[in-house]
Amino acid sequence: LREFLLFQIQEKQTEALEWKKKHDKIYAEKKEMEKIVAEFEDIIVQVMEDCQTQKELAKKELQKALDAKQQAVSDLNALEKSFSEFFNRFTKQKEAIEGFQKNEDTLKKCVEDYLERIKKEEQRYQALKAHAEEKLDQANEEIAQVRSKAKSEVAALDASLRKEQMRVQSLESSIEQKVKENKELTKICEELISKMEKLC
Repeated sequence: LREFLLFQIQEKQTEALEWKKKHDKIYAEKKEMEKIVAEFEDIIVQVMEDCQTQKELAKKELQKALDAKQQAVSDLNALEKSFSEFFNRFTKQKEAIEGFQKNEDTLKKCVEDYLERIKKEEQRYQALKAHAEEKLDQANEEIAQVRSKAKSEVAALDASLRKEQMRVQSLESSIEQKVKENKELTKICEELISKMEKLC
């Protein structure tokens, strides 16, 4: 009977050692997983910083576009003022033409020149307006792309983080269960040893 009990104790001790090895392995895996999660968190922080940098760049690009638009508006106002001044001069020249019929041919040529200038100024105004609108549309499109990309990347990283957190929680729960089972097994072994010592 003694030999049988000793054999049972040895088996339990062997089993306990195996459980301890499993526990140590799981604990090591948990530490490694914690290290991986920490690295992953660092990556997420870096990505968030990059996103913030992209947002700042987008704001700067938007400001540049707004400044360009403001400059275009300023140029347009200057052009309109110039056109107004030119129109006033043209009116005076017209009055002079009516007063000086003798210089009709010369004044007609002058009017044609002024009309040509008006045409060129109008073309310049249209070109400036089209350029400003194109730049503004391009800036809006780039800002929308940056915002969409940043939003998608943050959502993907957030989902990955939640997945890893759930995995870590699962591993920790499994480790706690194994530790609990190991303690119960150790307690049983200690009780058997105690009974054996009393029998001896």
